[in-house]
Amino acid sequence: MKKQLISLVLLLLLVNAFAGEVGKPLERLALPEVQGSHLVCIWDESAGAWLQGFEGYDLSGTYEFQLPEWNRWYWIGLWDETKGEYVYEKWIGHFIVSE
Repeated sequence: MKKQLISLVLLLLLVNAFAGEVGKPLERLALPEVQGSHLVCIWDESAGAWLQGFEGYDLSGTYEFQLPEWNRWYWIGLWDETKGEYVYEKWIGHFIVSE
């Protein structure tokens, strides 16, 4: 009985520690089929700056990345290094809505 009570208290403490918290947004984006050298570029509209250095795209068809904040808009572009132009672009926004 004592072990069960201790287990229950520990479980409640663990649940309480994580209650109300949401992790940062994880995005998995499907990208078009392309060939050649491409870079993934992410613009943070709220900060008015590039989110990170441009990253090489591995031509896998998907790109997964962690966004640093909720309640912001991000623009994702796929830059064709040969053509010198964006061949894909998309706006993504993740927002927490409280009830």
